[in-house]
Amino acid sequence: MRNFQKRSRTVTAALLASLLTVLSAGGVAHADIVLDPAVNTVPHPLSDAFYAQPKSFGGKAAGEILNSRQVTVTQLGVPVPFEAHQVQYVSTDTVGKAQANVATILKPLNTTGAPKLVSYQTPINSLSYSCDPSYRLRNGSEDELRNIETLLAQGWTVVVPDFLGPDHQWAAGYVEAKGTLDGIRAAIAFAPAGLSGTATPVGLTGYSGGARGTAYANELAGAYAPELNIVGAAPGGLAVNVKDVFRGANGGAFAGVYFAGLLGLDRAYPEMRIDSLLSAEGKKMKEDIGSMCIEEFIATYATQSIESYTVDGIDPLNLAKVQSVMNEIEGGQYGRPNAPVHFYMASHDELVVPANADKLVQHYCEEGVKVQYIKYPGEHVTAQVTGFPGAVAWLADRFAGKPAPSSC
Repeated sequence: MRNFQKRSRTVTAALLASLLTVLSAGGVAHADIVLDPAVNTVPHPLSDAFYAQPKSFGGKAAGEILNSRQVTVTQLGVPVPFEAHQVQYVSTDTVGKAQANVATILKPLNTTGAPKLVSYQTPINSLSYSCDPSYRLRNGSEDELRNIETLLAQGWTVVVPDFLGPDHQWAAGYVEAKGTLDGIRAAIAFAPAGLSGTATPVGLTGYSGGARGTAYANELAGAYAPELNIVGAAPGGLAVNVKDVFRGANGGAFAGVYFAGLLGLDRAYPEMRIDSLLSAEGKKMKEDIGSMCIEEFIATYATQSIESYTVDGIDPLNLAKVQSVMNEIEGGQYGRPNAPVHFYMASHDELVVPANADKLVQHYCEEGVKVQYIKYPGEHVTAQVTGFPGAVAWLADRFAGKPAPSSC
């Protein structure tokens, strides 16, 4: 860990620039996108009635659709030629309270054979509606659109859930997993998607923050959504233990990840009482970071330490009540995956601690899960570009019914 901190503290401006431009395989960074005001007429979710939470859920079950609409997906203000719909659906938070999430469903131009569905989890990594894929796909700023188009080109239908939920409880694994699974439930039940209900073969994939919804949905599916026909999950760059990620990021290039992730968890686990630990400067940081996307808060808080924002310089990670939550949300805690797994990771990942992924893979192997585990040379921000094509090929083999390979 000391070596990690030393490397993080010496990251140059060039690496930060690389992070902003290679956050996804699409290679288009949100911070670089300039939208024409005449084109960007998409209302923000906070002023869009479609996102409003219902006064009552009327006994509707998780995954049931509350509302739907056809939408236009754009890239830099130019419409893309895929039919797209958004659904508002029922999901639940950490304590099981009903909430309304939104997902975008995109149909391929051409299909062959029985319909197939991929749930693609973008790395939302934020506490703000501004960074949700449902909004960014419409206003032309979604970094991951090229990856989504790659999946559509395979003839697969794609559902892209706002899996953090309306409170944006980032890093809260149960919320991320349920938001993903309930988005799949909504997609297979949505008639215009043309799917085959629970018989629909489903694959999941996502990188970094998107890997959390992917991997933990696969773990939780057996207990939470056993009716789904999940054939495989391909998470990349997974932060298995966020405590280690936060501790390593503090004071380094990715310090903003710790700050925002801690506040996201506090929304899901108010017993952590993070607000009571914040100084006046910390409360201002909380207000500011709540409206930022990851590109912004990484640049804003690079090389800063959480101790600069807390009363008496406390690091919340040293508190028992915070450690308890961190242990609860660690990978491997949600259940045994029913579907095979394709893990990919950077060999020198500076953010998510590959050793923890090694341990999770070993845990899966001991549980009898078929796991293909691949490490690519390079850093966190480059491994998605390198590894995504392999994840797509692996999903294609699962949809084709081929036996899953195993590195166990």
